[in-house]
This record gives sequence, C-alpha cells and structure tokens, in this order.
Amino acid sequence: MPKAAGMIEVTLVNWDELGRKFARAPELMLVAANEALRKVGRILVPALKAETPVGATSRLRNFTVFQILGRGMDMRLEIRQSAPSEDGFMYGVAVRQGTRPHFPPPRALVPWVMRKLGISGEKQALSVAYAIAVKISRVGTKANPYHERVMQQQRPILVQTMVRVIDDMVAKKVADVRMAGSVKP
Repeated sequence: MPKAAGMIEVTLVNWDELGRKFARAPELMLVAANEALRKVGRILVPALKAETPVGATSRLRNFTVFQILGRGMDMRLEIRQSAPSEDGFMYGVAVRQGTRPHFPPPRALVPWVMRKLGISGEKQALSVAYAIAVKISRVGTKANPYHERVMQQQRPILVQTMVRVIDDMVAKKVADVRMAGSVKP
C-alpha cells in the first residue's frame, strides 16, 4: 500500500538483536543498582565521618568504610564504623545507641579525660576517669544518633543520585533499542 504524504513509518528490524538487548535488562539493572549503591556509599561515608563525634581520638571517624554485600536482588550497602578500643571492644554501637549502666575500665577513659578535660597528669586523669566510670556504672551513657541525622540530611541527595543512575540506565537502553530499529520519513 502506498504511503500518504507526510506519513512516518517506524519499523523494527533485527528482532534477534532487539531480543538480546532486552534479555540483558535484568543484568543491566543489577549493574545500575550496584553503581547506585557505590555512589551512595561515596556520599554517605564522608558525611558520616564529618558528623562522627571525636572522643579521645579520631579512631571511630577514621574506621568508617562502606561495602556492597550480597548478590543479585539481595545486594545492599553496609557502612561500618569498626573502631576497636585498646581492649578490642568495637565501640561504635555504644556511641550511637548509648549503653546501660556498666563499669568501664577507668584506664580506657584516661585518654578521653586528658584530651577533653585538659588534665595533663596521668595520676590525676586516672582519678577523674575512675569517677566517670562510677557515674557510668549508675546511669550508663547517652545515645548519640548522629548516623540518623546524617541519613535525614543526605536523603534528598541519595534519592536524586539513585534516580539519576536509573535514568542513565534507561536512557542507555532506549538508545540501544533505537539502534535496533529504523525510522523512515
């Protein structure tokens, strides 16, 4: 049948190639998800480090890293602050969630006492550290949910980043589909 003037004809050609491109869509979605999680990690880690409280050292801040865990649909981003105390206790959770009453080793509190309270003599610092340990044994420690604040502050940027990665993947897929078809005026 002859075409009318001004009519546009769209014809899909090479159905096999088109099928292969769409068959890879789940794989490309997982690649895009991995990329999005990595970008989110590269945004969150510096933001989290900036908000991490500094006690006697910057150890908790310096031990902040991210990792992509799982595979396929179980892929997830994990950000860890795995700073050990001198005794080997991973104390990030205690800082973020606070603690119940317990008696910490006073010697572990000495660097904090010296730095935060400006006490230079170790004997005097140990005495003050003991008094603080007694107080912690009665009331525990207060939670500092700085990680929740960081998530609230960064949420719009994170959503925007993830949407951008997905949009880029879709745009690439649309470009691939266009290459498999033809448009004739």
